[in-house]
Amino acid sequence: MIRQKIFLFASLIFPLVSLAQSYSNIDFARQISEKDLKKNVKALCSDKMQGRETGTKGQKNAAVYIYSQFKQSGLKAIDKSQDSLSFFQTFNLSKLRLPDGQMKIKNKTFRNYKDFVANPTQDSIFMDLEVIFIGNTPIKNYSKTDFTDKAVLFLTSNFHKAFSQAHRIWKHSKPRLILFCDPVNDRLFNRYIHTCKSMRNKRFRLNEPLHQLDSIKPVGQSDLFTYLRTQQVIPISTRLAKAITGLKIKQLKKIVTNQDQTKLTKKRLQFKLIKDNDIVETENVVALIEGSEKADEYILISAHYDHLGSHRGLVFHGANDNASGTSALIEIAKAFKYAGMQNMSPKRSILFVAFTGEEKGLLGSRFFVNNSPIPLKSIKINLNMDMLGRVDTKHEQSDYVYLLGTSDLKPRLKELSDSINTLYPKLELDYEYDSPNNPLYGASDQASFVSKKIPAIMYFNGLHHDYHTEEDTPDKLNYKNIERVAQLVFLTALELANQP
Repeated sequence: MIRQKIFLFASLIFPLVSLAQSYSNIDFARQISEKDLKKNVKALCSDKMQGRETGTKGQKNAAVYIYSQFKQSGLKAIDKSQDSLSFFQTFNLSKLRLPDGQMKIKNKTFRNYKDFVANPTQDSIFMDLEVIFIGNTPIKNYSKTDFTDKAVLFLTSNFHKAFSQAHRIWKHSKPRLILFCDPVNDRLFNRYIHTCKSMRNKRFRLNEPLHQLDSIKPVGQSDLFTYLRTQQVIPISTRLAKAITGLKIKQLKKIVTNQDQTKLTKKRLQFKLIKDNDIVETENVVALIEGSEKADEYILISAHYDHLGSHRGLVFHGANDNASGTSALIEIAKAFKYAGMQNMSPKRSILFVAFTGEEKGLLGSRFFVNNSPIPLKSIKINLNMDMLGRVDTKHEQSDYVYLLGTSDLKPRLKELSDSINTLYPKLELDYEYDSPNNPLYGASDQASFVSKKIPAIMYFNGLHHDYHTEEDTPDKLNYKNIERVAQLVFLTALELANQP
């Protein structure tokens, strides 16, 4: 036990010893300056970038700017070429439209987003589908009934809990469609239509086969959430429920409040739902510094560069979210290149990735880990920066940064971060959100790596009132804070790259 404690102590102080023996590491970190960080942020927040919304000309202008900074610093593309296109990992997204869909009951036609809400992951056409009405009866009462390849309609008095109930029905015998109706609170259905319209008009999705989309399970995502992404659970209006069941509203209400018995009935319907989305091309920007000894192992440093674009004549510049992290990424890359010029190249390779599509659902990082240009097992850690340089309500000064992920897949990351920071740059490291169950841990691109069991740290300065508004501008950033966080990320990456 004593020997183990001595070994642990020695391993924890190793970063301090290695840095103390050669202050050149800190000298390299000091190449990261407020002046250069501010220049990058102003460029990324300029009118030319138009708020950097994914798939727009402004986002592509930002990608070119990031590439140009990597190229000027002498970084290579992932295939080690200097071909400009090799720095871009290009892929397609689907910009979601309101899908065209209809149900036919006998001679009556009911339309999607009017009498039901269905959002396709693929085209669905059923010309003669049997629908079984089970009322408000618990699914356990139908243990001997097979719903496979049929549709099931049930009633509920709790609209929001209906999705969990649908999940239980699907696990029972996997029907083709599950329909539900709350006849007592039909206004909730109308509100749901309005919300879905608003959300869908802003959403993008990776334009990949369904099995690839399902291969990533975001941090904290439940089996129910995965099911809802891939199966057709369809809320319907009372008007449509009447047409399917042949019952009156009074009868439906009595059933849902358990005042009347449900008789299992069977009807036929036609269902057609067409996936028709706009295809949008976008790109991650990827650059490499090759390791001197273990070139086939990688430390991946990242930040997302997209933001919200412009709306109703207002440009959402996204200085804090996340021109700050992107600027830090650029300057960290330059610091590594400077170290290489002094014959101090890292032993492992350093991969720098500026992600697109984070604001659309971590789409750039999700695509990267599903289509990685290098084996995922060769990525030893992801250090991700998001929203640096502002002060949240908990702190009075800007000399801090939150670290998330240090106690998850690789618990000793906290001790390593502390030991490096004690020597330089001496920030206050706040671990308040450092829990795998904290929602913020799954809210930025490191979540895509964690989903693949790759250790990750998120560096973050907290939320503020200008978040996702047009007031998130470059003049409100504390560039000294960004400088010090970037220096900490640089030194942490260098230590991890040079460890045995």
